[in-house]
Amino acid sequence: MPAGHGVRARTRDLFARGFRKKAKARGETISTKRQPKGPKPGFMVEGMTLETVTPIPYDVVNDLKGGY
Repeated sequence: MPAGHGVRARTRDLFARGFRKKAKARGETISTKRQPKGPKPGFMVEGMTLETVTPIPYDVVNDLKGGY
């Protein structure tokens, strides 16, 4: 029978219970909550040259006439 809404799956609880039991035997206290991965480490891009880009002015009047 499929689990309905509001019924929690027991697999995560059973895994956490065994995990806590092993940690307690070692004398550690742990958190069984899921942790986010966090940000990726940064890096420097080397060997690139900088390029200066200037915008092209937009002329509304000439654009409506079809010319530039």
